[in-house]
Amino acid sequence: MSNLSITTRLIQELSNNSGSVVPIAAKDTLSNCAITYIYDKQASKEDGKERAIEEFGTEILWIGGIPLLKKLFDKTVYRFFKADPKFDIRNLKENSQGKLDRLEFLAKNAKDASQKQILENILNNPNLQRLYKKLHVAKFIVATAATLGGLSALIVYKQKTTQKELENKYKQRLLFENELKNDLSQQKIFSKFLESKKDVSFSGNAAKFLTDFMYNPVKNMSILDAGITATRLKMGRKGERFEIGFKEAFQILFIYGLAKPIEKGLEKISKKIFKKPIANEFQLLSNEKLADLIKSPDLKDSIQTFMSKKGDDALQYIFNHDNALIKMLKISGDIPTIKGSDGIIDSFAHIDLENVKNAAGNILELLDACKGKPDANKFLKQVKNYKAAAIVLNILIGAAAIGIAQPMVNIILRKKKNNGQTANPAFKNIEQEMAQKFAFKG
Repeated sequence: MSNLSITTRLIQELSNNSGSVVPIAAKDTLSNCAITYIYDKQASKEDGKERAIEEFGTEILWIGGIPLLKKLFDKTVYRFFKADPKFDIRNLKENSQGKLDRLEFLAKNAKDASQKQILENILNNPNLQRLYKKLHVAKFIVATAATLGGLSALIVYKQKTTQKELENKYKQRLLFENELKNDLSQQKIFSKFLESKKDVSFSGNAAKFLTDFMYNPVKNMSILDAGITATRLKMGRKGERFEIGFKEAFQILFIYGLAKPIEKGLEKISKKIFKKPIANEFQLLSNEKLADLIKSPDLKDSIQTFMSKKGDDALQYIFNHDNALIKMLKISGDIPTIKGSDGIIDSFAHIDLENVKNAAGNILELLDACKGKPDANKFLKQVKNYKAAAIVLNILIGAAAIGIAQPMVNIILRKKKNNGQTANPAFKNIEQEMAQKFAFKG
């Protein structure tokens, strides 16, 4: 709807623990600073330097690699095939009778003329449907695999740098070629994939699982994280594999496993103790129109009516109404709209009815909480502030666990295992190997 301020946009992205890389980037940056500082001051300069190279280098590739490569894919491959990358292939899901009922509905009800034309073309052209599916799968595979290859090369680079500094006279052979796949081979595989006549199915539970990973940046990055963990453990030097596994466990736990539960926990605390329901999206709570929309006399009836509808009936309601509820759902982003338009629904996007109904339920909760308040505007401002505080607190909890608790525990364990020494045990092993080489030469 209206343009969001930079602050609102940032806080909104920080709150999206299930679908945005921004909270991951915030936690990772804060924790990387703490990890580097702790290892530099309490372990060794070499340890601190290694952490800086790997942690910040990994973050750049890990967080920026997939979005950058996908955008490049959109600008090149999609443009070559004259396809629109904004079209969501989840709209090609077939019903139990094998019909594309969602696509038919969108083609019929699209409010934007250009989108309507493209949707009709896709609906009436099975070859075009297959092309869109294959292009998206190819984009997902290429972006994920290439980024993982870069991350593997970075780990090799980090270990080579430390090895050079510690040995000073011996050089390691380049390992990048062993980690990265042959580009020519990848191009041949990609070409055969697009030329294949076999269709890519997006029906059933397996398809839903796959599309969830392809369209959700956080889930897509979790594949990278699994690859990073496996690579780090495989390439870990003697004496440091336990530390690597311990650190990766913390990372996965607080970035993927606990981010959403912590968010839900803070929402419950805010509601029970402070009587402030903060489950709504921050961009809705900070919108200047919220106070007027929440006072709409038909809002509660609209919510109850919408919540009672299912499937196509729910979609019909979304496309054919422009009441306070639908306006609020557009502001929150649960109903996607075309960028720069005055609230025109984006028919290329996937509308998740379950999410939309959850959002409507959150609006109802906020509406009930506003009743009886002498100053609704003041109350809504307080709710917005509590929401912002909860978002920041969630980030800080994860960053503190990964960046402070994890390295401190690792250093304590080092002291116990290595007679009070805090340096990376892998460095000691390298120095011993170096001493043996010098002794042999002598």
